[in-house]
Amino acid sequence: MSADSLSASLGDISLSGDEETSSFQPIKDDQSNKTFNNNNINNDTQNTLLDSPEIQNVMNSDIAINALLTRLKTSLLTCEEFTKFLRKKYLFEEEHTEELSKQYKHFFTTTNGVSSLRKMIHDVLEFDGKLAKVKQSYLTALQKMYDEISALLLTITKMRKSVKENSRRLEKDVVDAIHAAEKAQSRYISLCQDYEKVRMADPSKTKLTLRGSRTTKEQEEDLLRKIDSADLEYKQRVDHSDSLRHNFLTRERPRIVQELKDLILELDTAMAIQLQKYTIWTENLILNSGVTVSPFDKPQNSMKGIANSVKNEQDLYNFLNKYNASSKSGLLLNKNLIPVEYKKHPSMAKRRNSVNKAPPKYAVDPARNSIPKRILSTHNESPFHPSSSTNFGTPIIASNSSSKYASSTPMGTSQLSSTTSRSFVPLNQPSKPRKSIDTFNGNEKQATVSNNNPNSRNGGNFHSLDPGKGDARMPSISNTLVSTDTTDSDRPVSYLQTDVRMPAGVQNNFKTFGVPLENLIEYEQDMVPAIVRQCIFVIDKYGLQLEGIYRKSANVLDVSKLKEEIDKDPSNISMILPGNNHSDSDIYLVGSLLKSFFSLLPDPLVPGIIGPELKTCISIEDPKTRKNYMHNLLYKLPDAQYWTLRSLLFHLKRIIANEESNRMNQKAVCIIWGPTIVPINEEDPNDVNYQIASMEVLLDVADQAFEPE
Repeated sequence: MSADSLSASLGDISLSGDEETSSFQPIKDDQSNKTFNNNNINNDTQNTLLDSPEIQNVMNSDIAINALLTRLKTSLLTCEEFTKFLRKKYLFEEEHTEELSKQYKHFFTTTNGVSSLRKMIHDVLEFDGKLAKVKQSYLTALQKMYDEISALLLTITKMRKSVKENSRRLEKDVVDAIHAAEKAQSRYISLCQDYEKVRMADPSKTKLTLRGSRTTKEQEEDLLRKIDSADLEYKQRVDHSDSLRHNFLTRERPRIVQELKDLILELDTAMAIQLQKYTIWTENLILNSGVTVSPFDKPQNSMKGIANSVKNEQDLYNFLNKYNASSKSGLLLNKNLIPVEYKKHPSMAKRRNSVNKAPPKYAVDPARNSIPKRILSTHNESPFHPSSSTNFGTPIIASNSSSKYASSTPMGTSQLSSTTSRSFVPLNQPSKPRKSIDTFNGNEKQATVSNNNPNSRNGGNFHSLDPGKGDARMPSISNTLVSTDTTDSDRPVSYLQTDVRMPAGVQNNFKTFGVPLENLIEYEQDMVPAIVRQCIFVIDKYGLQLEGIYRKSANVLDVSKLKEEIDKDPSNISMILPGNNHSDSDIYLVGSLLKSFFSLLPDPLVPGIIGPELKTCISIEDPKTRKNYMHNLLYKLPDAQYWTLRSLLFHLKRIIANEESNRMNQKAVCIIWGPTIVPINEEDPNDVNYQIASMEVLLDVADQAFEPE
């Protein structure tokens, strides 16, 4: 097969391939003829170059066959690599075409009665299907090119192997003949040398051999016979080797060289033609894709034209105008928002001039019966009895009516009575009139807050409801209501008997310990649980300089008993306050209670969901970058965890600030609190160092991540 014939055949394949691909624009005849004419011109130029004297000198040398075999192998490797590329290209394009042809069908399938935006998106996505059809022809062309080059590669490889084996065999025959001639020459020369020695020897001497003694003359005759035989063989070997070498150099080697040169040119020419076909098909793909996306004759049908035809205002107008239709006119008015006209019932007309009766004894004062909102503070002795020196915007709950309350404490039972007004004043709020909402009739009333009780301490703060007992604990609010008979009353039901959501501990099956932090915050309607604020207040006031605070644990039974009391009634957290004659064990009890609260949370204070990000944070070597990363994690915490963690961290920093007295440095605090509030390492649950390291970063970043208290 010659280079011209192979080029012509591949040219025909190229043209036929273009005719089979309907989506491609057909190649013009003059363009194809021009391409192949250029190939013929290139072939003539190559032949002229290869006939130059310097090239012929190499072609006629002994290195010609090996050089051409190496060059042909390089061409085969190029062909093989291009074949692999075409296969990869085909698989990639095939997968892309399949995705283009089917994925767009799963989106924006409904186009009837929808906005123009949705319809235009559907029309734009349909271009994926059109482009898939265009690319399908390109895939067919790639597959055909791959098959052609693979067949060509296989054929040329076999031919090269055959030529190589033939050349090696012929060359080996010549080499073997030359070696045989050299052996015959050596034998002939050796015999001649022996003959010369015998002639120079003494004629009178005899030589003893296995056949007896031989004279010099007999020896000369024997050597002459051997020399004649060796000379004949030597001449025949030389003639045979010369004949084989002459035949190899004049006939076989030029034929092999010419065959290898033709194979190289055929393969390279075929690859050049295939490369031209690849460029033509790729160019047609791009041009046809462009014409598909942006047709010349109808610009309004282009992808850009369709996208520009969206009418958002018209779509909104059409959507809203539908509600003016008779079938939907009733939707313009929400019947639930129609106000109720107030009318006095006729049966009550007779009672207009009657004297108002005094409220019966069983009527419950809403201000007394409702539990006040807990205040966000860690600087107050009780979350229910705030100080006038702090200020937070919490509603005031007050009452001017007289009531009697019965309460029970762990020390015994006492009867308390009050004839003066008791008010729950927000923290950091000066004593002044505030507005309170009556939860029954919805009318606003002005309530005046008074701190003029002569028995008050620290601006109205009590350790107990009894001013005369400074070391008593605050009684349970849930036990202060007097049970009265309600059989003959026409008054409204008690506030506690309504469906209003109450704080934790009031409703059954809801406790303070062991419940999710979010639920506790929701029921208390505050940002930090009251038990956390109360414990922090007690430790700040009495335990900052107490040696081993949080390291020394209290009696387990005392902690368990206090937890049960608080779970019964949330107001019992006032029992955490130590009396006047308190001991260090009372403060250690508060510290153990606070640790127990956080350890019993279903999810740690630092949520376990950010555990992987915590590991990433502590692995950062640069301190500034590590703090900034932790700052970002804290910013994403839910409100309940964010504010509670803020109060705890600032409290622990105050503990560390008194290290000289309490012997609790940052490392000791992290060892105690890290496993308590930081989630475990899921990969290694026994890795406490991970929790300790996380706690250290939390303490370091507290001043940066939170506003100061």
